[in-house]
Amino acid sequence: MLSNVVDKVISVTDPHLLSGLAKGTPRAFLDRMQHDSFRRVVRYAYKHSPFYRKKFDSLKIDCLKVKRPEDLGDFYTTPADIVEHAEDFLCKPPQMVFESSGTTGRNKRVYFGHDELDRIGRFNAAGLFLGGVEPDDRIVNGFDFCIWIPGMIAHKAMESSGLLSMAAGKVDPMEVYKRIPVYNFNIVLGEPTWLIKLTEIAEKNGAYPLKLIIGGAEEMPDAARPWMKKVWQGAEVRMVYASVESGGILAFEPFNVCGSYHVDENNFLVEIAGPDKEGYGEVVFTTLFRRTMPLIRYCNRDVSKLIEEKCACGLPYRRLAKLRGRTDELVVASGGNLYPLMFEEMLKDIGGITSEWQIVFRLNGMKEVMEFNLESKGDRSPESIRENVFANMRSRYPDLWKNLSMGIFATEFVYHTPGTLRTGRKLLRIVDKRSYRDG
Repeated sequence: MLSNVVDKVISVTDPHLLSGLAKGTPRAFLDRMQHDSFRRVVRYAYKHSPFYRKKFDSLKIDCLKVKRPEDLGDFYTTPADIVEHAEDFLCKPPQMVFESSGTTGRNKRVYFGHDELDRIGRFNAAGLFLGGVEPDDRIVNGFDFCIWIPGMIAHKAMESSGLLSMAAGKVDPMEVYKRIPVYNFNIVLGEPTWLIKLTEIAEKNGAYPLKLIIGGAEEMPDAARPWMKKVWQGAEVRMVYASVESGGILAFEPFNVCGSYHVDENNFLVEIAGPDKEGYGEVVFTTLFRRTMPLIRYCNRDVSKLIEEKCACGLPYRRLAKLRGRTDELVVASGGNLYPLMFEEMLKDIGGITSEWQIVFRLNGMKEVMEFNLESKGDRSPESIRENVFANMRSRYPDLWKNLSMGIFATEFVYHTPGTLRTGRKLLRIVDKRSYRDG
């Protein structure tokens, strides 16, 4: 099979060479390779995974007749499937596990082999070189290593690249700021809210010339890009699109002219489920080369559309438009995945307030604000309520507290008369009023 040949070639190809091959790959070759890989992973999963075997049998799907995604009909996998049946997905013994928060607070477990993480690192390194990173550049990795995957896959890219790097993790941005001139780092990786805080520090204390800033895991406000470029004396600001479930970078911005994410079609087959008239629908992906826990037609709850027109940058890969939101209640904000149950746990034993509450996320300039809208009974001071909320945040959600302590986001408390927050049958618990687009 073509995918077997491609896999063997990639396994011995230097990331520099992989990046050089990207522009010259014919579209027809990519299509053929993807369809061959899709057939291969469907048959492999049916043979080795209890989850897929049970699902395909129940839907009377003959995996030997499956050639394209549409041949699977209405079959999709969902976050709930991973939450409920994570180990039934396994096709061979895993060697690494990462977690990703679910909308109900029940974490999704995603398993990998070391060989798969190495492959992810090789392609991530190739993406860096494709985007202009050079052998003498120096990178500090500010992505989080705590339970979930971005810090690790960025680190794997550093290993494959051969570049000098520091695995800083999501420390206080001041710690990274102090080390930039010591090691002459000129590329910084991290989550947008963390990068914004780092840039605020540099704006106040004096910046150093950076070449490139790469963000991921959250949205980046449009206004932050030119501001960061100015503060860091010319740094280009680009984004990647990934998740714990995708493992590797699903899509990325290799050049400034792209204005959208190029899909890594070497490793993923991406579809849009239920598209509207503009083509926007739920992002669905299939992992083409993972064999520990392959994901077939996985619905990741993000809303976007595929752009078929060739990009001005010349890459042959299809593109994803910038995200329009999510199909579930989870909000990616304040440096993490947030969901209603978290705030319910944070507020349920606070005296002086009713059981009605609403959290509003908005921007104050470029600073993200988490606004607590609470109904006050009048028998506790606002300061007391606020301190109790913070105490619960600190003890029950230490990662969120760490982000607040580092100044990644701000909080405000707005108090309402009891009985006034709920104006209809259902009170929307989390409201996202952030607008990341200018105009």
